[in-house]
Amino acid sequence: MPTSRKFLPILLSAAAIFYIIFIARTAFDIHGQRAFTLVDDAMISMRYARNLAQGQGLVWNVGEAPIQGFTNLGWTLILAFFHLVPFSPLYISLAVMILAAFILLANTFIVYRIVEALDPSAQFAPLIAATITAFYFPLVFWSLRGLEVGALTLTVSLGILLTLKTLRGPQPASVFWLTLILGLALLIRMDAALPVGILVLYLASRNPRKAILPAIVSILVLAAILLFQKSYFGDFLPNTYYLKVNGVTAWERIRVGLLALNNYAARDFLMPLMFGLLGMALFKDLRTREALALLLLFFAQVAYSVWVGGDYAEELVDSANRFITQGMPALFILFALVMERFLHHPFALWEIARARAFLAFAIGLGALLIVSGEPWATWTLSNAPMLRTDIQRAKLGLHIQQSTDADAVIAVHAAGQIPYFSERTTIDLLGKSDVYIAKGPPATDFVPGHNKWNYAYSILELKPDVIADNFNKLAAFMDDHPEYVRLPNGIYVRADTTKVDVKKLGADYKD
Repeated sequence: MPTSRKFLPILLSAAAIFYIIFIARTAFDIHGQRAFTLVDDAMISMRYARNLAQGQGLVWNVGEAPIQGFTNLGWTLILAFFHLVPFSPLYISLAVMILAAFILLANTFIVYRIVEALDPSAQFAPLIAATITAFYFPLVFWSLRGLEVGALTLTVSLGILLTLKTLRGPQPASVFWLTLILGLALLIRMDAALPVGILVLYLASRNPRKAILPAIVSILVLAAILLFQKSYFGDFLPNTYYLKVNGVTAWERIRVGLLALNNYAARDFLMPLMFGLLGMALFKDLRTREALALLLLFFAQVAYSVWVGGDYAEELVDSANRFITQGMPALFILFALVMERFLHHPFALWEIARARAFLAFAIGLGALLIVSGEPWATWTLSNAPMLRTDIQRAKLGLHIQQSTDADAVIAVHAAGQIPYFSERTTIDLLGKSDVYIAKGPPATDFVPGHNKWNYAYSILELKPDVIADNFNKLAAFMDDHPEYVRLPNGIYVRADTTKVDVKKLGADYKD
C-alpha cells in the first residue's frame, strides 16, 4: 500500500470542510432571508434551465424563438433538474454549489487513482497530485461558483483513469464506461472534443481495437449535438460562438489570448511544467506515451484558450482561465510523478521514509502556494472574486421583480442574475442571447464576449421599459435620448412606460 493512502481520507475531509467554508462565505441577506447566487455566467444557464424545467423549452425569453446563449448543454440540463425540485430561487444556487463540491471531491479521488495506476509503486506522488488538485484555486472557484468546469474536469479525469484501465487487460466494462464518460464530456460542453480526441488517439496508439467503440460513439455524440442545435436553435453552433468570432480576425483573438496567458496563467503552470519537462529529460521511465498524453491534454487546453482569445475574467480572478484550468490536473499528475522520482533518487539525502513523507508534504504544499497562494490570500481577505457584484445584481433582479409588472421588458449588459431573479422578458445588450448583436460587427477592440453592442437597435428599436445596469459606453449614448430617464440608483426607465413603479424602482436596493 502506498505510504500516502492513509492520508487520503484526511485530505478529502479537509477539502470538504474547506468547500463548505467557501460556499458559506458566498451567502448574503436580502429582506431578512439568506440567499445564494452563482457567478453571472452560470446564472445565464440557470435561466435557460428554469424555462426548460417549467415546460417552456430551452429559451432565453418565454414565448420567443430559441436562441442558444450558452455553450454548456449538458450542464444546463443538469441545472434544469434542480428546477424540478421545489427550491426557492434563493436556494437553488446553494444546491448547485453543494453538487459542485461533491464533484471536486470525486475529481480529487480520481486524480489520486490515476497516479496509482500510472505508478503502482508510488508512495507519495498520488497525494501530491491530489492535494494540489483539491485546492487549485481556479478549479475550486469556477466549480463552486456554478460553472461546468468541475464536471468537465471530472469527466476528463475519469477518461484518463478508464483509458489506463482499459489498457491493463481484457476489461470490456472499462471500454463501455470509457465510451460513456467521453460521450458525457462532449454533452457537457462540445469543446471537450479536444481532450476526448487526445484520449481516443492515445488509446488507438496502444490498442486500436479497443479505441473503435469510444471513437465511433464520440463522433456520433458530437454529430447528434450539432444536429440537435441546428434543428432546435437554427444553427449548428451556439450564438456565443458568433459573438466571439464574427468580425474578429484570428490574429486579434490569438494576440489577446497570448497576453492573457502571459499575464494571468503563467504563474499557475510554469513551475509544474518546468519540473515535468525536466523529469522527462532526467528519468527514462517517464519518457512514455502516458506522460506525453498528459502533456498533450494540458497543451491542448492552452492552445484552445489562446485560439479563442482567452476568457472574460482572468484579471478579476487573477489566475488561469476556465479553459486552461481543465488541463491543469494532467500537469499536476506529471509533476507529482517527477517528484516521486526525486524523492527516491539513489543520491538523495533523505533515506528515512518518515523524512521522505515530510518532504512530500512540503512539496505538495509548496507547489500549491506557488500556483494558487496569491489568489487564495486575496480570497481570505476579500472573499471570492466578483461576489460583491454578483450579489448586487441578484438584489437588483429581485428589486426589478418587485417594482415592475410581469409583462415589463428589461435590458441588461450582465445577463445572469438580473434576468434570472427578475423573471422578466430581457434584451441582452451584449448579445449572448441576441443573434442580431452576436452576428453583427464589433463595437470596440476584441474582448471575449464584451465587445459587441448596438444601442440604436437594442434600446431605440426594441424599446425596453427598463435598462437595468450600466456599461462604460451607455451613459454617453443615453445623454442624447431624453425618452429614457436615469433614476437616482442608476437605473434607466422609459419615460412613457406604464409598467413600472418608478418611485419604487428608483429606491436603493443594495443594502
